[in-house]
Amino acid sequence: MEKHFLADMMAAYGEPGFKAEPFYFPCGDYIDYTMVSEAPVAHYVDEWLTIYDSAVDGRPIGFQIKHVRTIIEKFGLAGQGIALKANGQSVKDISISALLLAAYEQGPLTSDRRNAYAIAMGFPVEKQLMPASELQPA
Repeated sequence: MEKHFLADMMAAYGEPGFKAEPFYFPCGDYIDYTMVSEAPVAHYVDEWLTIYDSAVDGRPIGFQIKHVRTIIEKFGLAGQGIALKANGQSVKDISISALLLAAYEQGPLTSDRRNAYAIAMGFPVEKQLMPASELQPA
């Protein structure tokens, strides 16, 4: 069989695969965080949070935090920072949990919202840090 004309270019990118880690989309100003590679069903919670449930068995598999820059501007990067660089001037990592808590404070304190935010907070903590450089405006 003949080699595909894009095979060499695609080899440079490595094997495609799923990574369970948060990813910031600057054009939409949101963070997507999905733990498994399954078809999601989105459940809109409020203007800040959407929970993803598995289409296979209904368990929570991820979430989306919207208006990330608004949260950072309102509360400041220092309020969201976890690890600071040695000079103490700039934030190195942003806590996804801190962003969720800040977003929760923006709306009515209802039990449905509290339950949805608790689900989002329940994802593994070791994966809830993002480099601050990824969240800076382009």
